[in-house]
This record gives sequence, C-alpha cells and structure tokens, in this order.
Amino acid sequence: MDSAMLGVPYARLRGFPKLFATYCENWERLAPFYGGDWRDDASYRAVANRIASPIPSVLADALARQNERWHNAVGAQISELRKPGALAVVTGQQVGLFGGPLYTLYKAITAVKLADRLSERLHRPVVPVFWMEGGDHDLAEVSGLSLPLHGRMTDLRYRHPAPEHAGNLGSVGSLVLQPDIDRIREALAQALPATEFRDHILAEYLGAYHVGATFTDAFARTMASLMRGQPLVLMNPEDPAIKALTAPLFERALLEHGTVYRRLEAASRILERDYHAQVKPRSTTLFYLNSSGRNALRPEGDGFSWRGSQQPLAAASLIAQIRAHPSRFSPNVVLRPLVQDTLLPTVAYVAGPGEVSYFAQFKALYEWARVAMPVIYPRASITVVESREQRVMRKHDLDMAGLQDRLETLLNRLLIEGSGVEEAFARAAAALNRAGADLAPAVAAVDPTLSRTADSTRAGWIKSLDKLKRRVTRAEKRKHDTLRSQLGRARQALFPGGRMQERTLPAAYYLAKYGPSFLDTVQSRLSLQTASHQALLL
Repeated sequence: MDSAMLGVPYARLRGFPKLFATYCENWERLAPFYGGDWRDDASYRAVANRIASPIPSVLADALARQNERWHNAVGAQISELRKPGALAVVTGQQVGLFGGPLYTLYKAITAVKLADRLSERLHRPVVPVFWMEGGDHDLAEVSGLSLPLHGRMTDLRYRHPAPEHAGNLGSVGSLVLQPDIDRIREALAQALPATEFRDHILAEYLGAYHVGATFTDAFARTMASLMRGQPLVLMNPEDPAIKALTAPLFERALLEHGTVYRRLEAASRILERDYHAQVKPRSTTLFYLNSSGRNALRPEGDGFSWRGSQQPLAAASLIAQIRAHPSRFSPNVVLRPLVQDTLLPTVAYVAGPGEVSYFAQFKALYEWARVAMPVIYPRASITVVESREQRVMRKHDLDMAGLQDRLETLLNRLLIEGSGVEEAFARAAAALNRAGADLAPAVAAVDPTLSRTADSTRAGWIKSLDKLKRRVTRAEKRKHDTLRSQLGRARQALFPGGRMQERTLPAAYYLAKYGPSFLDTVQSRLSLQTASHQALLL
C-alpha cells in the first residue's frame, strides 16, 4: 500500500447497488438507459451542443442573492452562468445536519473538479452548482448524525417540536431550528476527538447551526465554509423567485401525469429483469403543501386528492394555484431532476450510487420534458484509511473488501485457514474417510446388519475431529486477542457500525482530528477516476 488513492471494485464491496457497479465497470450494458457514456468526452460535447440558452436573469439574480447571504464568494461564476454557451455541472443533496455525511463533501469536490476538466475540454465556461434539496418532508433523513465514541458508535438526533398534524412538518429546509439544537451542539462537542482543532471546527465550520436558523441556511453556510475558495455555486430551489420558473413544468406534470407514469413504469419493468428499480412509479410526481404539511397528490375522478383531503380538488383549480402560488407545490424524486435541468444548462450531474440507479429509469421522461438528459457522472466514493489501520492491513495482507467480513470469519481465515493446523486437520479428515471406506465392505462381509453401524462410526470419527478442530480454533483465537482487537478497531474505522464510512461519519469528525488541512488533502487527492472505490491514506 502506498500513499496514493487505491481503487477497490464496487462489485467487491457490500452496500452498492448492482446497477451502480455495472454502470461504473461495464457501462455498455446500460447504455440504452442513459444520455451518454460518462467516460467519453464526446458524450459531454453532444449534450453541450443541445444547450444554448443562458439561465434566466431571474434565476441568476436569485443565485447571487442567495450566495451573498451565505457568504459564498462565487459572483464570478454566477456571471459566467449569465452568458450564452455557459454550462453547469450539477450535484446536490438533502440539507443534512451539520453538513451531512462525508459523501456530501465528496460530491461537491467531484463536481468542482469535473467542471474544471470539462471547461478545458469543451472550451466553454462550466460552472459547478450544488442543488440543496430542502423541499422534502422527511425530517428523519436529515436530522441525525453518527460518530464513534469510546469505541462504539453514538447517534445524535435533533428533536423538532411535534406538530399537530401527524408528524408531517412540510418542507424540512424551511424549518427553523429550535432550542434542541443547543443540546445537539454540546453532544457533538463531546463526541468529536478532543484535539486543538475541535473548538475552531465547531465555530468556523459548524457555527451556522443555532436557534433561529433554518435547516437550509445552516446547511448552506456550512457548505460555504467547507468549500471556501472553491467555485461552487449553492442553490436553494425553494426560493419563491426560482419556484415561479418551475410552474410550466409543474402544470404539464399534473395534466400529463398518466403519460409520465406509463413512461416510468415501462422503463422500470425492463430494468427489473436484471436489476432492482430504485424508484417506484407513483400516480403523480407532485406534492401539495398546505396547513397539513407536504402531501402527495393522487388522481381521483376528474380531480386530485391528498391524504386528509375532504374531497377532490378539480384539476383546473390546482392549475390556477400552480400559476399563482407555485411555492405550494414541490416535485417528487422523479420530477426533481427534470426541474433542475429545465432551470440549469446541465451538461453533467454528479450522482451517488442510488441516484445513478434511478436515473436509469428517467431517459424517457427527459424526452417527454423536451430537456437534454445530462451525462450522469458517478461521484468519488472514498474511505479514509488512517496510519494505524494501514499497518494492520499491510501486516495481514488485507484490503478494504476483506475487512467487510464478520470479525469471527476474518479471524478464522487469518488464524486457521491455510495454516499448518488447517492442513493437519484436512489430512486427518481424509485419512478417517479412507479408513471408514475401507472398513465398510469388510464389516458388511462379516455381518450385513452392521453396515449402518460402520457408517455411523465413520460419521462419529469426523464429528469428533470437527469438535477437536473447533476447540483448537478457539484456543488459537485466545492466543491472538491482540489481533482480534486490532482487526475490530480497523473494521470499525473503515466500516463504522457495519456501514460504509462515507455514509456514516460527518466531515467534522476528521476535521477535528486533522484540522482544516483535511479539506486540502481531500481536494488534492480526490480522483476523477471514479469507476472504483477510492482509499484515502492518511
């Protein structure tokens, strides 16, 4: 193992969809479902040639206003987006607590690096844009984080005051943080490594999380701090000025909901022959926001209803509301990419494993929306491997995939399999089987009724041998308690709680350990060779 980023095939790691592994390692098999080959510059040129118009001035003005409020110095990049021929590399994520898990940071950095590469190769300005998804209503998905504490994972969860209407809080991005955020900040301070960097990290990078801030604003300020000096434009699509631009697409999606459903269902049916379809088709792709929260619309008679509605609302009435009050509506996971790429000149979208999988269902929807489908670029997937874990892995010739096994399985393989003891037991088992096979006909020749006794005797020999092998294995393991401890710590560091590190730990954990230099390290070493999982050796 050297100090470079090392690649591990996704197919060897648990937790990655089969479709995603195929997309990264054998794209040709999935070519009919996507808008272009993410490995081929020609694909980006083809999409770019279909994008000619600059973003609307209303959108550019909104982006300028938003990023100024978040102290994100990207005025030059927004000016570029105003120009004809400008393109965008887009990525995005839900507005997770304290910036969300590490993969959110990896997504953002991948987008910045890809935009820089494409700008050079396409000879057009390409601006990285981070779409902050605060329109969802699932608070549980964004309100928690996990960190190791005293050798075990501890979960911190922000508790928002319960609403009167059955827990549906509406769009979580607009929720105002309540006093419970102070408890979470204190718990986070106790859980982070106690280094000289900890207090600075809490103030400088996470200080936006305080009573009175919204989830979106706190997340945006945190991302602006983490990406300081990088040309990443942050975007809150829930801004009323931006929402107004989406009204025509919302109207079409409502009126032509049957067409959208059939196209999605057809693609899903084909994919499910070999893969798991990531998105389940719904009757409509819109949510309606009212006093009871954010609720999915569903066709009923000549109109539409939603959970808790007394009677259906006529389609004409909903269309009138979309035109007059578009902020009362939000897209679901199917419509959201179409909204994004209607607003932005998206040449590429940097996607996580789940997103790569569900974009396979959407090509026919882009055709329906008359929008160029961007090239879907798999984000960099990274595991931080610190020096202690590197030593353990080097000593025992282990890679990341091997450390995913259960600890007992791993110990068995290292201590017994392939050792002299294993070979000795294998020889003994073979000898007993041969002896039993030789004995059986001799016994049967004397007394056929004893044949079954001879067979059970041979089985007993093997059973006793297996029992002895288990006792030897336990004794061998007891002699290697240190190894057990080392392997357990290494496994927990790389797969905390049994999950991929990037999906579990926040960036704050390594920032507290290594200080701001951790960000420099990730930005410099993250590779755009994302066909395999990367190990970042520290």
